[in-house]
Amino acid sequence: MCSVCEVHNKYDEKPIHLFTQEEIDMIILAIYAGTISTHNLDVTTYLKTARKLSEGVFDGYGKGLNDVVYASEDYYMLKALTDNVYIFSGAKTYQQTREITDLLLKSKIEVRLFEDFKKEATKIFVNYNENYLRAEYNSAIAQARTASQWQEIQREVEFLPMLTYHTVGDGRVRPTHQALNDIARPVEDKFWDIYMPPNGWNCRCTVLQDSEAKKTSLKGFKAPDDVPEVFKFNAGKDRIIFSNKHPYYDIAPQDKSFARQNFNLPLP
Repeated sequence: MCSVCEVHNKYDEKPIHLFTQEEIDMIILAIYAGTISTHNLDVTTYLKTARKLSEGVFDGYGKGLNDVVYASEDYYMLKALTDNVYIFSGAKTYQQTREITDLLLKSKIEVRLFEDFKKEATKIFVNYNENYLRAEYNSAIAQARTASQWQEIQREVEFLPMLTYHTVGDGRVRPTHQALNDIARPVEDKFWDIYMPPNGWNCRCTVLQDSEAKKTSLKGFKAPDDVPEVFKFNAGKDRIIFSNKHPYYDIAPQDKSFARQNFNLPLP
């Protein structure tokens, strides 16, 4: 039996600090002054986010773009995954800027005093760039690992045509993930379009590829009700790290055409 697509059981929970307090203060002051806005996003914030998430991609995949042969399968996969995290980072930068900008008015006619604005804006900025970013970084590692290992699955599919879902088996396993445990389906089955691990933030589930597993009937199968929509994809097949169903892509109607241009932010 060949073990593939294993997601690390432990995630790095060390705090992420991409920005100094001085940098945070300067960004918040610029939003207050109007020089940073939803139509003039801060490029530094965007690039720092995208580069950090790209580090997660390269870590999970086990190699970076500079480590693979140009125009190889690995190159095209890594290029797609990297482009995806840059586009995601643009949407993330837009949303945090939009949320902070919404603090400017204390009421319909009253502008917040700067010190009050700064205090509340700092909370939002830290939440996006430390708390959310930690979960997103872990997700980038896990999804990139799945993408890499999906390549391996495809190479072995002729001889090892089955995949079986496995949880870690400890007390931290989510009940609905436990319901997926031991389900075996062919590699090409649509089941893996939705339930290929990870199936949630910091999911530790795995699959095993072999030739002997007996196909599990899905008659009466009850789909887990706690797998977020943003995880219902297969990173290797879809060549993405973050789904377009993520809330960051909930763009205001007046900004959608701007968003289609990646908010005028550079792609790698």
